[in-house]
Amino acid sequence: MELRIECRNFNLGRRLDTLVTRKVEQLLRHLPDVDDVRVEITHEPTRSRQERYQAKLIVNVRGRVIRAERRGPSALSAVHSAGSTLDKLAARFKGQVYRSLRARDQVSIGQLQADEALELDRELAQEFLAEEDPAIVF
Repeated sequence: MELRIECRNFNLGRRLDTLVTRKVEQLLRHLPDVDDVRVEITHEPTRSRQERYQAKLIVNVRGRVIRAERRGPSALSAVHSAGSTLDKLAARFKGQVYRSLRARDQVSIGQLQADEALELDRELAQEFLAEEDPAIVF
């Protein structure tokens, strides 16, 4: 797994780096097959102090992309809220993937009955042929 952190218009601090790393580790608990994670944190001089920092977390899982974007008054709060959102999206994604895999692996009752009938026919054919000619063995 590859982790890339990009900061625009400010410097990445140690606290922010540890927070991003911790959020990615939480994500890996849900999705162990993550190919790469890209984190973009941007500082924008806006009028609203509540939306000055923007955090984007983009995760690539087996060719599928999961993305969360949040704004906040500080880089830490933006990353924290984006990480929480991404955690929920990852849990939802995992449920969808495993649900579809289980649906593909399940065999219908009709298929089970057909397989049992085919096996019974084979056994009857073997018994019949064994009575006719004992030299024939399957």
